[in-house]
Amino acid sequence: MGALSFGLAQGASLRALGATAPKREGRASCYLDAMCGRASLIAPTEALEEFLALEEPPPATAPRYNIAPSQPLLIARSEAAGRVARMLTWGLLRDKKAIINLRSEGVAKGAMRASLRERRCVIPMTGFYEWRRSGKATQPYNVRRRDQGVFGVAGLWEAGALGERCVVLTTRASSLVEPIHDRMPLILDPASIGAWLDPAADADRLLTEVHPLGDGDLEAYAVSPLVNSPSVDDPRCLEPARDASLW
Repeated sequence: MGALSFGLAQGASLRALGATAPKREGRASCYLDAMCGRASLIAPTEALEEFLALEEPPPATAPRYNIAPSQPLLIARSEAAGRVARMLTWGLLRDKKAIINLRSEGVAKGAMRASLRERRCVIPMTGFYEWRRSGKATQPYNVRRRDQGVFGVAGLWEAGALGERCVVLTTRASSLVEPIHDRMPLILDPASIGAWLDPAADADRLLTEVHPLGDGDLEAYAVSPLVNSPSVDDPRCLEPARDASLW
C-alpha cells in the first residue's frame, strides 16, 4: 500500500504487509495480504444493531473516519447468548509482526484454520480505503455502498495474552476495485452473514458457499491524502479529492 504509516501496538512490525506471495507463519502457511489498511464506520448504533441482527445493542462508539491497524475495531460474533458485538484490536501478532489481512483463498489450509472453524466474525464498515499507485505517486480512494449504508466484512478473531484481536479476510478485487488494487476485503452479501456466523457451519465449505456483495451496490471515489495519516480521523477523510468522480 505504498508508503503508508500505521499505528502499531506492542512494537509490532508491518514488514509482512509487503508480501505479494505466501509467507510462512509458524509451521503452517498463511496467505498475507498487503491491502485494506484503513476503514471507516460512521453508522448510528441502531443501524448497526439492525444490520447485524444483534441480541443486544453494540458498544457505543464515536464515528470513525479513519480506523487504522492496532486500533479498536467493532466486530460481531456468535456467543452462547447469541449474536453480539465486541470491540477487538485490529491485527494479529506473530513473531512481532502485525497481520491485519489474510487471503481467504489460503486460510482454510493455513495456520488460521482453527480460527476459521471456531472464531469467525463479521466486521461492519461504511467504507474502506485503498491506494492506487501510478509510478511513485499514490492516490487514496474510498470504497463504500452506493446508499452509504453499512456492509459486513468476513473476519477471524483470536484471544491471547494481549487480549482479543481480529483480522480482515480478503479476496480478488471485483471489476469496480480492480483499477485501484488487485485485492479487496471479502464483503459479505447480507444474506451470507448468518451462514458466516453460524457456529455449526462447515468451515471447509463455507468460503465457497458465502456470496460477496455485488459491484452494483458499491462505488469508489478519490479522497484527500489526509487519510494517509492515522492521526487524522474526521469527516475530511471522506471528502472527494479535487476533480474526483464516482465509478
